[in-house]
Amino acid sequence: MGRMKLRVTGIMAVIVLLGGCGTTKQTAPTASAEYLAALYNPSELSLHPDYSLFHESDRSSMLYIRAYPGELRFSQTNEQAEYRALVGFHYRLIELNPASMEGVLVDSASVTYKLLKQDEGRPAFFGSIPIPARSGYRYLLRVEARDLQRGSIGLDYLYVDKTNLYGAQNFKVISLASGYPKFMNFFLPGEKFNLRYRDPSVDTVYLDYYRSQSELPRPPVTASVDYTMDHSADTSFVYPLVDSVHFDLVRDGMYFFRVDPEKDEGLTLFNFGGSFPEVKTPTELMEPIFYLATLAEYRDLRRESNRKLAVDDFWLKRGNSVERSRELIRVYYNRVVYSNLYFTSNKEGWKTDRGMIFILFGPPARIRMTGNGERWYYYERRKSKAVEFRFDRKPNVYSYDHMVWARTPESQVLWNEAIRSWRNGRVYSPGS
Repeated sequence: MGRMKLRVTGIMAVIVLLGGCGTTKQTAPTASAEYLAALYNPSELSLHPDYSLFHESDRSSMLYIRAYPGELRFSQTNEQAEYRALVGFHYRLIELNPASMEGVLVDSASVTYKLLKQDEGRPAFFGSIPIPARSGYRYLLRVEARDLQRGSIGLDYLYVDKTNLYGAQNFKVISLASGYPKFMNFFLPGEKFNLRYRDPSVDTVYLDYYRSQSELPRPPVTASVDYTMDHSADTSFVYPLVDSVHFDLVRDGMYFFRVDPEKDEGLTLFNFGGSFPEVKTPTELMEPIFYLATLAEYRDLRRESNRKLAVDDFWLKRGNSVERSRELIRVYYNRVVYSNLYFTSNKEGWKTDRGMIFILFGPPARIRMTGNGERWYYYERRKSKAVEFRFDRKPNVYSYDHMVWARTPESQVLWNEAIRSWRNGRVYSPGS
């Protein structure tokens, strides 16, 4: 592979190192269990960059990066006495076997960005790295960020699908406020953007709008299959696909963009309303209680005219004191917010199976990533045995990251234990 062309805006890229390129493939080594355990633990990782992927051609995709100078160490402790920060990004591109969805390493590269004094006060900086992902293949892209002066790290995995010419990764969503790609699939009203598609000859985009529905997550305990409501478009539009057309997701709901109305694949964006990903309104605070309440309790909560009072009363009954109830509320709803940030896909993150388990159990002790999904491991109380929660990636029109919990007797037992703990006023901590 030839020299990598690096695109950077405003920040100097000072080092580019390539490895694992060409036709030689290596079996992808398993990352240490301790390292992957930090993936969904906000207290373990100090760097929290955002990533977005766009398929530019049959042989190349672009990884867009948004990182935060406030998380980096600026210092003059260097030979040049230059006040700066250095942040490196290293990716590993793992090609997935269609039969087993296990992978082999086909490419890796590193790049270092130098930020100077004038960059320290910026809210964010942006960069991009070309990734040699070929059409017809699926990949896992492992990206590690590292503050080269402090040693702190960030870690993320992206699922890359180049078997689909019409899916979301073939669209680039450009924020009009920043001029850079959008890194989340949800918007607030007033956040304007335009769209670009990988094939510049395509001049029309088809938009289906679906009103926001009060869709509950899958029912607790008794459900054996994933629960997702059927979607029927409320309104459809046709727009020219040009930079001068600006989109604004004014109404709550789901927006599905396609370049071919005969295809099911496209780009899904959301306006979840309220203060998403945070939860503040009485209804937003009530809905996640679904995981803890009996069906009768939840029905009564929904019927209450004063939902804020009803939610407070639910937690006071669990904690039996104001102090304990406040701690339950703090931990529970912090996990709801992080679930929205980590797992939002074809629905709010807290409504997904991974979000459900994260809220009840907290971050897993270990994580194993595969092309078919993820496996989380928690330790049972007073036992050294780890219980596996397996999340299988399932085909979904609206998301690449739709994963369903494959329930087992062992994971169901731990689930029941978690529910009892929360209902008895104790934050559940597996292994303690």
